[in-house]
Amino acid sequence: MYNKILVAVDGSENALRAVREAVRLAKGNPEAEITLITIVPPLDSAFAYGTWFTPQEVQDREKKVIDALLARAEEIIREAEEVAREDGAEKIKSVVQVGDPAQAIVTYAEKEKFDVIVMGKRGRGIIRELLLGSVSNKVVHLAPCPVLLVH
Repeated sequence: MYNKILVAVDGSENALRAVREAVRLAKGNPEAEITLITIVPPLDSAFAYGTWFTPQEVQDREKKVIDALLARAEEIIREAEEVAREDGAEKIKSVVQVGDPAQAIVTYAEKEKFDVIVMGKRGRGIIRELLLGSVSNKVVHLAPCPVLLVH
């Protein structure tokens, strides 16, 4: 039985299926706790604006983008929490972090000593996946615990 279950969510249908699977894993175990995590990727400074804007304008624009990304992350977490509660989860925690998604998930799982990571096999980043490899693939190879991929 798994007591500490980490579920990576990104707003995709596969991520919500992962939430449902995590709730199923937790059922019947009064010690089970589900932690939902979503990772906001950092802004790439290469996406800078050259000579088009002053440094202050760039900073102001980046803050607006970061604020919008964090607001979306909170929406993703709320939706996943609702699904977990509807399916009967009782102990739910939520975490939003900024960083490389795979590395942040693995680091958090290691630091907090999770028993299992549950995540969708493929999320929203299909173009990124083709270029850099999937987040789930990286997590499977780097995780300090078992990883359950959900279709």
